[in-house]
Amino acid sequence: MSGNLWMFSDMLDDEDAKMMQHEFVTYYEGADYYGLGLKVFTRLAHEAGAVYKIGKRVLIRRDIFEEYLRILRRKEDTSEMDENMKSEDNDMRQGALTLDAQTGRMDIRFDLENYYGGLQCGERLDILINGEWVPTRIEMGDGWYLSGIKTDNLEGLIVRI
Repeated sequence: MSGNLWMFSDMLDDEDAKMMQHEFVTYYEGADYYGLGLKVFTRLAHEAGAVYKIGKRVLIRRDIFEEYLRILRRKEDTSEMDENMKSEDNDMRQGALTLDAQTGRMDIRFDLENYYGGLQCGERLDILINGEWVPTRIEMGDGWYLSGIKTDNLEGLIVRI
């Protein structure tokens, strides 16, 4: 950890305090402290560019290694978010907005015979604008409109729900 150590003092133990005093660690110390196997720690240290040979000893610079771990963690988090977004995209159905003349409600036509069944005020959906999906919700005032999106005619707009 870097920065204000006192802010996290309730989370630190003696081993953390001891480790913070060292700028460099050996392979064995690092593998033990970070809870990684020796081979995994060695590989990550080399990938991070944190390996230094000082005399006959090979040492790992902690700050470089920890920054590399943070970068890896961010990549994992964003890839998980991307996977979640993809699964959400797969769950959503895409169609065109249309006005149901009998009920006066907006509906989504998925294909020739499949309809959503009538949209309610405040229902959330995504609309395709310039190749990008924009989240919005459908509302009714003097007529049907999409919140935050200016358009004169809703019929035929590509949406997903």
